[in-house]
Amino acid sequence: MRPRSVPIKALLLRTFLPAVVVVAVLLAVLVYNWLYTSILEGFERKLVTTSALAGAMVDPEDHDALIAAAFKGGDSQAAEASAAYRRNVGPMRRIREELGLTYLYTQVNGGPQDILYILDASTGENHSPLGSSDDLPDETAEGLRRVEESGAIYVSPIEYQEQWGLLKTGAAPVWGAGGRIAASAGADVNVSVIQVATQNALFMSAMIGIGSVLACILVSLALVRRIAGPIEALTEETLQVAAGRRHSPTQGKAPREVTVLREALLERAAKISRELEARGRRSVQEDKCAHAQLLASGSGIPPGEPVILLSGTDRAIAWVPRDPADPRTVLAQRAMARLARAMAGNPALCSEWTSLADCETGSCLVVDGVAGSVEWHGKPQAGLRIAGRAADAGRFDPMERVSIVPVTGGDFVVWQGDAS
Repeated sequence: MRPRSVPIKALLLRTFLPAVVVVAVLLAVLVYNWLYTSILEGFERKLVTTSALAGAMVDPEDHDALIAAAFKGGDSQAAEASAAYRRNVGPMRRIREELGLTYLYTQVNGGPQDILYILDASTGENHSPLGSSDDLPDETAEGLRRVEESGAIYVSPIEYQEQWGLLKTGAAPVWGAGGRIAASAGADVNVSVIQVATQNALFMSAMIGIGSVLACILVSLALVRRIAGPIEALTEETLQVAAGRRHSPTQGKAPREVTVLREALLERAAKISRELEARGRRSVQEDKCAHAQLLASGSGIPPGEPVILLSGTDRAIAWVPRDPADPRTVLAQRAMARLARAMAGNPALCSEWTSLADCETGSCLVVDGVAGSVEWHGKPQAGLRIAGRAADAGRFDPMERVSIVPVTGGDFVVWQGDAS
């Protein structure tokens, strides 16, 4: 007796089910890798934003005095009880608590070891007193040196530090009263915080994998029934013809349901892809706006508002920001406001404004009342009005008023004309 053949449904299940399991596992792995990468990028953005914000919030004169006290040595408790220390460390502590960071501090290269701690938002046994020194991994120490030398923001990999454990660090420059980088602001997150988020991602990817397996099994069973039905019908017709019965044979075309399902899945995938891209763009824009609002909240200057660097009887200079939603532009706006105050208190800086003004995240409008000219330094970031009419840069009558229309709207007067 010949062995009984395996039914077509069983053959299809033997083919589909292993493939379903493999696809589901691969999908879970891809989801986990994507979530893990997103988690690390999220922590990096948080460290960069927080360290830059802390560096911008610190008062330069207070911080320079604290640096001098740290190098001089002495009673750190008395220095930390001073008004200069408390008014600068208070906002940093609130930021650290709100964002769930492990450490937030400022530091300066030098001392008996790699760095000296200046401000530290931590309390209790993890607090580093003013002037305490610390050794860092070589890569982190080199990154902090680059921060103080070039002003570049640094983000470290996950590194082990003997005193603090596994950390991921972000650092941004802290400017001194003389307009030069005097120190760096650091923000740390402990690897345990990342591990918790990663475990949540692993659990989520496992649930997605299980759900995918179940969904794929159900779809596979449905497909097997759809595919096996016409084949079994065709086989039955063939056997009937072979037995001499005159039944009309079934059409040997591919099942219509397979084609319809394929088209529906492709259309749905394209729609989901478009929705995800649109959601991603909205998320990035909302993130930028939120960061910009957070950075601008303590400056007293609305995002997008121009800054008057110089206002005199002979010449006026206004700095115009490029993108109010860009955190870098907001930081540059705060820096330009400080530059304006510094130029007002130190006329010698006025001759150096071209090297001090940030023309990468904005542009400068220069109104020369003596030469009777209006010109842009950098790409124009706003509309120009002369005597209330839209105009281009060039010659003008010093008796006429010159104003700009920033991207946020309104009319910002740079040169008063006959009122000047």
